[in-house]
Amino acid sequence: MPTAPSLVDRFRPHSVPVCVFAVVAAAVVVVPPLVLDPSRRTLYITVAVLILAVMSTAPYAVAVAVLTLPFQYTGLASYASPRTVPDGERPSLGDVLRHVAAGFAYVLAAGIVGGIGIGLDFAGYGTSALSDPFKPTFMLAGSAAVAVTYVGLQLWRCDTADGEADLRTTGGTIALGLLLVPTGRIALWVFGRGRLV
Repeated sequence: MPTAPSLVDRFRPHSVPVCVFAVVAAAVVVVPPLVLDPSRRTLYITVAVLILAVMSTAPYAVAVAVLTLPFQYTGLASYASPRTVPDGERPSLGDVLRHVAAGFAYVLAAGIVGGIGIGLDFAGYGTSALSDPFKPTFMLAGSAAVAVTYVGLQLWRCDTADGEADLRTTGGTIALGLLLVPTGRIALWVFGRGRLV
């Protein structure tokens, strides 16, 4: 008699989107009241930051989602699934659309968390977001948190999808995750119309 899958086994296929959403929700709900006072003013500021983050991140999100399709076509990695396309086969239209949608959503998530980080930087809790582009800031840490969540959980999902992840899939997944890290800085650049405000 087959045993019922454990809670962890049932969670694994959905772990990346659920946990990325949890990181975004935690950054949006918890961080602003901790930095500012828990008031309506803080809520309005948070909503304004969210709107600006989405608007400023959207062009980069579209570019990453579409320009990373070769990762899927060559069987390296995908934002949507840990499974890669077998050699000699092409991804279906559904696979392509899932990759583009997931890539767009993860870049937006990194932009939103990075936007909350920009707010922390401007509030004086970190180094200035504009002083030195190479200094670590909350803006970069926010986007990196989404990237680490994506890479870690996607590789964890690989362990069960087709056996252990191979070196190509691991490298491709890490490369896709690295594209999420500069999202906050790129959103700030887009917001400043090509200059760092």
